[in-house]
Amino acid sequence: MASPLFSRVSVRGFTLVELSICLAIMGFMMAILLYKYPETATRLSLANATHTTALLVREAQVRGSAVDSVNSSLGGYGVYIDLSLPNQLKLFGDTVDSNIAKPYGVFVGDGLYQTSPVDETKVTTTFPNGYVVAKACIKPQGQNNFVCNSDYSPVIQTLTISFTRPNPQPTIYINGSKSTNFSAACIELHSPSYPLVGHYRSVLVYNSGVIRTQVIPCN
Repeated sequence: MASPLFSRVSVRGFTLVELSICLAIMGFMMAILLYKYPETATRLSLANATHTTALLVREAQVRGSAVDSVNSSLGGYGVYIDLSLPNQLKLFGDTVDSNIAKPYGVFVGDGLYQTSPVDETKVTTTFPNGYVVAKACIKPQGQNNFVCNSDYSPVIQTLTISFTRPNPQPTIYINGSKSTNFSAACIELHSPSYPLVGHYRSVLVYNSGVIRTQVIPCN
């Protein structure tokens, strides 16, 4: 009778066929990942650009409504979009205007972006090549739908979303004019792969102070 100390233990490893199948599955999955990577990266970059836009508007809201020094040279903050430079956004500090009545006893700005006599630019955000603000849209008072770019008269060339202290609600102007304050604005961004599905996103800003993003176009 054989001693237990000398009994054989059978150890079975991978066969060549099993190893080949595992390598084939791994190669197939890697090929799919590499094939989809460019589109995934493009979508992620568009998502980053969209959230950057929303955060810039939120920063203007927080800083604009919180400027509390009566001696400050700033009376608010805002975001300015020029469709002739579609890959840029500007955060500006609104210089106080002594000709405007002082609500709550503090000076405020005029709510518009200016470069003269003082350049009000605080931050210029530039998107990667091919990522652009394709549409600047507004919702006129009493209407349910957004109107964008050349669909509005006059044609929308610039969009200003500004916050004047101490209010967290924005004023929304187009073309550097204060003649009309709109009830909402929508900023539509495109990736280089537009118009493919998933390569457009938008940022909504309401005059109630709500700011949110969405994965669909403005209209």
